Amino acid sequence: MAKDGSGRRLTVAEQDESESSDERELDACELEWPNMALDPDLFGLSICSLVRDFHLLAKQKGDPINRYARVCTSFILLFTCLAIQVFLLSQVKHFVSAKAVHDIRIAYDKYEEVMYGGHVTIAVATPTVERRGIGGPSGKFFNASAFSELSSEEQALACRIPLSQPVFFWVILYVWSLVCIIEIRKTKDLFRSLVMNTETCPSMVNALEDEDSEPGGTFCVARLTVAMKMVLTVCVILPRLGITGYLLWLGCRWLLATNNFADLILNSVALEFILCLKDVLYLAMVSRRSTIDLENTTIVPASKTEPESLAVFIGTMTWGIVAGAWVTAYMGFEGFGYTVNGMQQVVREYQWDVQAVCTQWISERYSV
Repeated sequence: MAKDGSGRRLTVAEQDESESSDERELDACELEWPNMALDPDLFGLSICSLVRDFHLLAKQKGDPINRYARVCTSFILLFTCLAIQVFLLSQVKHFVSAKAVHDIRIAYDKYEEVMYGGHVTIAVATPTVERRGIGGPSGKFFNASAFSELSSEEQALACRIPLSQPVFFWVILYVWSLVCIIEIRKTKDLFRSLVMNTETCPSMVNALEDEDSEPGGTFCVARLTVAMKMVLTVCVILPRLGITGYLLWLGCRWLLATNNFADLILNSVALEFILCLKDVLYLAMVSRRSTIDLENTTIVPASKTEPESLAVFIGTMTWGIVAGAWVTAYMGFEGFGYTVNGMQQVVREYQWDVQAVCTQWISERYSV
């Protein structure tokens, strides 16, 4: 028979209670996730409206006209938001990003021509001529003293190229990438929860389960039909993922073409308003009744339980690594005897020959 810490023999009941306590302590190492609330935005509203209203239609509850009216209203708002986002993205690329890219290419082309004494090759001929010095900064034609031959404006344009301060610019791009990764993670979790892990059912009658003992409380999306999963994927998941991915690329391109260090911060903040449009329209145009229904609708998490493990604690750091890898691959790098051109097409075939020349210029004009 087992004994306690003082040597007293434990009864059978006490042994069972002790074993149960030990099991509870072990179970505490595994966390059971509660159901997740939908995001209070137009994407969450569309999911809520589709599931709740078609569930009520299948059960023949309420006025069908009201059910269809809310579904139509929700999707009109969603498609309006998507249309505005696509329009703004196209206009930013055409009127803002393109002009900045054009100007910074001209500035770097002029810098290359002067610093290499005309010993250049034509890297790109269209739509703007972009010359690059032969041999790069370590070659025989590069002349650092020729920097004084540039006008004060040309010197400023060259030294304010974001790639002239690669560490600072890398951090700016990294923060912007993390902003977009927040949306990508949310979209991935929605897809896993609603499409991959939610049970498939033949009818929307059994789609919702009441989480509360009282009727009319919080409902959980427990089951979905195949058709509903397809609608959610095509109308909610894919558009959200596509816009975020395009905005990530466009933002990096615009920031790389921003020829002013102060504007780098401002532009990175300005871009986020396109992502926030879904929240603005939701707060401005959605009825109180719909917001309450959204607050009272939950979904099953992608993983219902989560064990205590090293992979769990450090696994989310993978997203930070992915963001860092994307930024490095996009802008390229120079160091350790290697020069790698990134995927960026703003300053094509950049030779990493500005930073050293502009050190004195930067110190003189950015000192207080």
